[in-house]
Amino acid sequence: MTLTIEDFIKESNAIENIHREPTREEIKEANRFLKLNEITIAEINAFVKIYQPNAKLRIWDGLNVIVGNHMPPPGGINIGHALQGILHDATLLNKSAHNIHVDYELLHPFTDGNGRSGRILWLWMVYNRLGRLPSLSFLHSFYYSTLDNSGD
Repeated sequence: MTLTIEDFIKESNAIENIHREPTREEIKEANRFLKLNEITIAEINAFVKIYQPNAKLRIWDGLNVIVGNHMPPPGGINIGHALQGILHDATLLNKSAHNIHVDYELLHPFTDGNGRSGRILWLWMVYNRLGRLPSLSFLHSFYYSTLDNSGD
């Protein structure tokens, strides 16, 4: 059975400990995002603004974050350059959705909203490869992709 966009958003929110039905705005934005031909910084920023309105792209010095035990690269212009590279690779579909997601999460380009924006980027890539939404949830798909990539 193929997932619906509502199922995906609900799971993505739950991963962030947000337990509620997806809003109309979230559904509309996710559908808009999936229809894009190219993912740009402006497009991912528009997505984040719906899901995490106060989040900022970390392109200024001093916009540093710590995520658990992970310390992403410091804020500054290099974040924008690295994000552009990740989005370029995603748009070309020349890396796996799994690896793009990992690269995105390790960069942590926003002050907040990285998990949900990283997952929609993953979904966009899967959708563009399959021509439909996946049949497995994000967590199941990511788990199996991790196993597949563990021998690399």
